[in-house]
Amino acid sequence: MPFYFQIALNVILPIFLVVGLGYALSKRFTLDLGSLSKLNFYVFIPVFMFYSLLIFKPGNREIEDTLLFNLLLACLSFLCMYGITRWLHFETDLAAASTLSVMVFNSANYGIPTIQLAFPGADETTRGQGVAIQVITITAMNVIAYTLGILVVGGWSEWKKGVVTVLKLPILYAILAAIAVRQLDLNLPDALLNPLKWTSDGMLPIALLTLGAQIGQGGVSLQKPAELWVTVVARLLLSPLLAYGLISVMGFHGLLARVLFVSSSFPTAVTTVLFGIEYNKEPTFTADVVFVTTLLSALTVTGAISLSAVIF
Repeated sequence: MPFYFQIALNVILPIFLVVGLGYALSKRFTLDLGSLSKLNFYVFIPVFMFYSLLIFKPGNREIEDTLLFNLLLACLSFLCMYGITRWLHFETDLAAASTLSVMVFNSANYGIPTIQLAFPGADETTRGQGVAIQVITITAMNVIAYTLGILVVGGWSEWKKGVVTVLKLPILYAILAAIAVRQLDLNLPDALLNPLKWTSDGMLPIALLTLGAQIGQGGVSLQKPAELWVTVVARLLLSPLLAYGLISVMGFHGLLARVLFVSSSFPTAVTTVLFGIEYNKEPTFTADVVFVTTLLSALTVTGAISLSAVIF
């Protein structure tokens, strides 16, 4: 079987089956998305990040490179979309929504399961290293969303609100706690590690079910198709091209390069819809972008994983 179809069958299909289940459940039952989101945001993802960093231990250089790469990619995406939206005469609010949709991708609910399945590791030494890199990307993406993202949709007057939000992010303290435990060389007892592992193991299915439910309840309008497809193409194709250029310039190779490249091809994050609602910046449009990019990512992310094995 060709490698592309192996990736589609073994990595992407399982993800979409669980997302589809969440979508179907949201159509059959009235799910409390607020509670599901809070479980992900305050429990499953922070515990998963803490446990992953504790077990897989990415190096300090790896952490620094991942953070810098994602910051530079967000800045490049902003500059490109600023030029594109002005060139195509997007309305101001639509330009902000489109730019944010390209800058902020789904690094957690979609990203962790994809990286976990795509880069399982050949042995105990490498197993989980791809996930550890993605964990750092989640942190970077949240900081970017609540700083640069808020500046894009809310303007400079909102920067203080963004900083306060970043300081309240539970994932930030999960990472700091993991680093502290590692630096102090502490051995946590099984009575603590086992519950952490159980909760960490639950992150993947809960995250995918939540993603499916969010898409199912968001609905699709497709009212602005031209602007929508410009944004979709930029998120799924332009972003990986920018990422490839950055990776080459920064001299990354191996697993780090592959994970960062694949991560750059992920669909738009649901967070963009929340920002659209909060700042009244085209929430229906961003919901459409989330839906379409998630749907088409079955093809583009499969291609990115296959391509990463060739070019890196």
